[in-house]
Amino acid sequence: MLRDWIVNLEDVVEYGSKIAQYTARMSLEDFRGNDLVFDAVVRNLELLGGAAKRLPGEVTASMPEAAWSRAVVFGDVIARRSVGLDPRIVWDLVQTKVPELVRSSSAALARLKHQ
Repeated sequence: MLRDWIVNLEDVVEYGSKIAQYTARMSLEDFRGNDLVFDAVVRNLELLGGAAKRLPGEVTASMPEAAWSRAVVFGDVIARRSVGLDPRIVWDLVQTKVPELVRSSSAALARLKHQ
């Protein structure tokens, strides 16, 4: 069981890092105008949300600085309806929530390696 949630933390870091890479040096206007990047980000948000959803509650509770519930909810919304998503909401997640999820997950993984 321990291994399962460690893989999910690694997935959060991977998907969040991809999102950061795809959107580096972009403005909201650039993001809105680039369907390829928008679609790639939405897909990785969906995957990130799925990984976050599989984390045990005690794991996410140990990282209260991260918006885990928002990641899960948004992942679920995307899985049901990826057409018609507001780019401003997606951009807000990319800029404000995803970096904290990646930082928290990376820090937790580093702590586990030192145990």
